Amino acid sequence: MLRYLPGILIIQIATVALILAAQRTRDQELWIAIGCLALVISLVTAFWFESIAAHLRKDAVARAKDEFFSEREKLRLNAERQKNRLIEKSHAQITRETNRAHARASFKVGGAFVGVIAAGSLMVFTQFMTLGLLLLATGGGALAGYLARARQDSRARKEQAIQVVTEVPQAQKRLSDRDQVL
Repeated sequence: MLRYLPGILIIQIATVALILAAQRTRDQELWIAIGCLALVISLVTAFWFESIAAHLRKDAVARAKDEFFSEREKLRLNAERQKNRLIEKSHAQITRETNRAHARASFKVGGAFVGVIAAGSLMVFTQFMTLGLLLLATGGGALAGYLARARQDSRARKEQAIQVVTEVPQAQKRLSDRDQVL
């Protein structure tokens, strides 16, 4: 409100000066001229006040837009960070569950291979040589195939883990770059 005080004081002083100058005379034309002059001063001051109010309004709108933009950007960045954390967390959980499933399957398959090898060894010792050797060869071949497959899966998981590990810092770098821009 103090912005309008100088204008109000100028109008009051000008009006008082005009009234004091007009009191000494009884000329009607002078009173009309003084009234017109007071009207012009009032109009100029009203436009001045309107200009001040328009600038204040524009500044307030610009400030509000800037605040909303920065708040929206912060919300978007926080959402992206949370999404990345959730992806990392779910990836770790999936990896743990996959490793557990592989461990259970490996234990069961290992038990089956031990059973086949034991049966083949038993048959070799009990004079069923052909059937025993056949069981031993089949069990050994299956075990070798299973180990080769497990090795391929292990390599694929390691490559996938390396890819995820390299993607996460890149995403975090993009986030930090955006933070620096703000």
